[in-house]
Amino acid sequence: MRKFQEAFGPRKREAGGSLVRRDGVRILTWERSYLLLTPLFGGGVEPRRADPVSVVRATEVRGQLRFWWRAVRGWQAEGDLGRLWRLEASLFGHAGEGGASPLAVELEVVEEGKEEAAFQDLPGKNFPRGRPDIAHPYLAFPLQRTRQDPVNYPVRVGVRFRLRLACPERIEGLDPKEELEAALWAWETFGGIGGRTRRGFGALALEGSSPPTEEGIRAQLRRYSRERGWPPGVPHLTPKSLVRVMGLSWGEVAEAYRAFRQRRAKDDSRNPGRSRWPEPDQVRRLTGRNHPRHSPRHPVSKFPRAQFGLPIIFHFKDEGDPPDTTLKPPLEGTDRLASPLILRPLGKGITLVAILEGSGVPGGRAVLETHDKKRSWEVQVVLTPEEAQKIEPLGGEVDPLKAFMRYLENRAGGKR
Repeated sequence: MRKFQEAFGPRKREAGGSLVRRDGVRILTWERSYLLLTPLFGGGVEPRRADPVSVVRATEVRGQLRFWWRAVRGWQAEGDLGRLWRLEASLFGHAGEGGASPLAVELEVVEEGKEEAAFQDLPGKNFPRGRPDIAHPYLAFPLQRTRQDPVNYPVRVGVRFRLRLACPERIEGLDPKEELEAALWAWETFGGIGGRTRRGFGALALEGSSPPTEEGIRAQLRRYSRERGWPPGVPHLTPKSLVRVMGLSWGEVAEAYRAFRQRRAKDDSRNPGRSRWPEPDQVRRLTGRNHPRHSPRHPVSKFPRAQFGLPIIFHFKDEGDPPDTTLKPPLEGTDRLASPLILRPLGKGITLVAILEGSGVPGGRAVLETHDKKRSWEVQVVLTPEEAQKIEPLGGEVDPLKAFMRYLENRAGGKR
């Protein structure tokens, strides 16, 4: 508790166990122990690596709590982004003089876990093989080696840690107890630690607790969140957000995700395996590499899968095919747009799937760029109902995220 001592100075314990500073201010405290249900990927100062000093860092936990506070409590800004920043800073601090946070975060790693490789090289094979016992290869693909980066990155399994928080009972404009308990609940339910948490890595389990139910999650969203008041562009969850608890394992959800995003033709004798999505044909059209065997082109000329997050790399393997291209956000200097889709295991055979609101593709546009950066094209993302009818995986749904949720619910129903 040394950091708490430094943060709050001398204090005493009053009747009932509460801490009180010498100036009479009561201090709220929380202590919780967690284990990770899924492997920890990255999270250190070096990209794709766990921290060499502490595999889970207090600064990282603070950042997670900050994000999830904003995602369930940002409605208090009443649509004003500046007000949101001020509320957030009053609880979590801000850069610059006088911007220290009143919240003290202390973390103790109980078990560092064991380092494992999610991909392994086999003799005589050009590419590494994924290890589904660690993580589904489709979700773990950033961990496998490439020509540019010859490292099969490891993850850590079996990590456990203890978290302690302390905060003054009063902060101007906020009730710290309500705000921090909301942030803790949202992080414990939807978030994780390390990298790729929206794909289920580093998923937390509060020791001694049972997995939440969909009904329980809805009740907490009604308690902590609201439908209105969110500033534009702030990812958030409301009581009416699309949230489902599926009776499927993390691996089963990952396989469904792969199957949906990679839907291919099985009955096209001329070109078996051709994508049922429009993007590959549009890349061929834009780059001028439309081989006759791929005619006719897909009737839709948009890139709807951008709504799953960016960048997307298009790689074609046959001679005469287009060069490698990347679909990225349209904003200058921005190469990444986080996915609104959360695939988050809650326990054995139970996975939460949720869609964050307020985080779509800006302006419904994206940029397709060749890897040598010599050519680029602005492309459209948002579909009309007529276009959605022509994309077989969507079944007429204009939003690919909602279409995937429906596809997943059908698979879960079939399993029953």
